[in-house]
Amino acid sequence: MNQVKIDEQIKRNLFSAKTDVVISAIEAIKKNGNKLYIPILLDLLNSMPEHEINIEIQNLLDSVKDKEAVNSFMRAIEDDKYKPIRKSILIACWQNGLDFSTFLPVFVDLVINEDWEIAFEAFTIIDNLEFLPNEEIINKSVTRIHDAITTADEQKSYFLNEILIKLK
Repeated sequence: MNQVKIDEQIKRNLFSAKTDVVISAIEAIKKNGNKLYIPILLDLLNSMPEHEINIEIQNLLDSVKDKEAVNSFMRAIEDDKYKPIRKSILIACWQNGLDFSTFLPVFVDLVINEDWEIAFEAFTIIDNLEFLPNEEIINKSVTRIHDAITTADEQKSYFLNEILIKLK
């Protein structure tokens, strides 16, 4: 992802009524890269586009490799506006392999507070972390898990115990 600004024509094409125009715009972003399109793509995904467009956007998000894109993903995960597509965003996070380790507490909170599907995806991100964050972040997360584990249901308790094992 090497461009530094958004191409207004590509942006317009993303919101075209014609599927082939939208897919062509997504392909152009894939080819040229640019992390600045991520919020636009998430807005488009959030508008519940037709299936073919949805798949193209998900494939692109799953393949993002620019480590500076982590903040865009995290802002979307934490923004309730994107709650309808939170699962898709989380799937992209573990698929693209970017380093989300410093956001461990956010994912732990999702495991604790969200429904099973979201909790599972957040757990998958934690489980696939290549690197652990610093000790302060780990300690904050461990404390949060210990506070929540006593009231967690069986599935979440399993996730939380597995996270504790990973963090040791």
